Amino acid sequence: MKMIVSLLLLMTLNASAQQPTSGKGRVYDLSVALDSSLKGPYTGVLRLYTQKDTTRGFGGEHSLDEPAFSINVKDWKYGERKFFDHTARAQYLKMTDVKPGYYKMIAILDTNTFERGNGAPGNLYTRKEMILQVSDISVKGSLVLSNIFQERPFPVSDSTKEVVLLSRKLSAFRKRDIYLKAGIFLPPSYFTDTRREFPVVYIIPGWGGTHHQAAVARIRKLYGAGVGAEKIFVFLNPENQTPYGLHAYVDSRVNGPWGTALTEELMPYIQSTFRVSRDPRLTFIQGQSSGGYGALWLALHFPEKIGGAWITAPDPIDFSNFTGIDIYQDKNAFIDQNGKDRGINLTEGKFLSTIREGRIKETFDGDGGQQQSFEAEFGLLDKHGRPARLYDDNGKIDSRVAASWKPYDLSLYVQEHAGKLKKEMIGPVRIYAGSADNFLLNHAVEAFDRKINKFGLPIHTRVIDGGTHFNLRSEALIKEIDQEMQALIDRTK
Repeated sequence: MKMIVSLLLLMTLNASAQQPTSGKGRVYDLSVALDSSLKGPYTGVLRLYTQKDTTRGFGGEHSLDEPAFSINVKDWKYGERKFFDHTARAQYLKMTDVKPGYYKMIAILDTNTFERGNGAPGNLYTRKEMILQVSDISVKGSLVLSNIFQERPFPVSDSTKEVVLLSRKLSAFRKRDIYLKAGIFLPPSYFTDTRREFPVVYIIPGWGGTHHQAAVARIRKLYGAGVGAEKIFVFLNPENQTPYGLHAYVDSRVNGPWGTALTEELMPYIQSTFRVSRDPRLTFIQGQSSGGYGALWLALHFPEKIGGAWITAPDPIDFSNFTGIDIYQDKNAFIDQNGKDRGINLTEGKFLSTIREGRIKETFDGDGGQQQSFEAEFGLLDKHGRPARLYDDNGKIDSRVAASWKPYDLSLYVQEHAGKLKKEMIGPVRIYAGSADNFLLNHAVEAFDRKINKFGLPIHTRVIDGGTHFNLRSEALIKEIDQEMQALIDRTK
């Protein structure tokens, strides 16, 4: 009898967990189910996103005034429904405060704790967008998770090849197999002049860019492929196998020795596999945005291996102006000295968002956002084994964390190692920023220049009038970079 009572009680508890609930004046009948093709069990964070405009599909930036909610799920199997109610975590607007109306909605189950982002392989998503109905007395809607994000196949062809190389250094650090990935673009004469060795240009893309860009002609052109003399282009993947955002090929105390793995493992492999010149004077690097910081870090830390570096719109290279924040002197990242919210994403003279809003969205979306990527790239682990936060939910800056970032403040690095760099640099470094950079990165470039220009190093900066974060790589600049690169190639003949 005791067993029967216990079983009935368990059935009652399970049933109640799978039924609509009420609270705060509304009945909540908002649920997500698994498609019959997805048996489970699945464990992770189930996120539900909505938008007020029901006439358009989802895409682009998800603003704070668009309600979004999440719940944790464990061992979720087909046949069970997961319900959202007033207790669900809200991105910003609580479910009790959602205004009556109709909203389009989608859901994503984030199960991948090793790759960043909602679209990471293995995560589940709803292909079909549905309608959420909100009234004063009820919240109704249902979704079905029907698909799984897959690993994106690399488009191999005669001219584009993929390299996936097991890294012993990174694997030892992470205590699991870690692979370096690269997309190789081979020029036409590679196949007709089979004895020739080619100069090589390594590319570190910015946020969202991967080695797959080697197969995209428009993006290759942005980095000079097809311009001037032929070279082999190697597009790197700065965000594979990292849960905390882009590692950017920087040796990090949190992410691991990505820069060392690149220069000591991947570069020698590419030299031996693709007839790339072994002359370091013919090894060049370019980077954009987050990749720009990484390219500069590599050029300064491995100066004897890089024959020239061209960096555009780099992430902050001087931390006294970190997207408008002096991390060493300012007390709060959200509020400036005048008590106003610090803006971000400057477009046509107007900030489209704030640093406070960015942190809220990033926290809701889980690991791997922009600020966390900085904290993993530059900082240390906290007592919970996660990247220590530079500032808390109220924007208060932790001065101890700020101090721990100093080895990655490239102004400080150059000042400390100027003598060594003067002896070991074999090629120039050129850094470009736009005067209208959307993330105020030009100010960090200017601060960097003021602090290092007295050392007489072959490091040059230029702020291009009117340039933004996204249009800096103009046709004229691409041609200029290629001409400089060609001049360096000619010197080796």
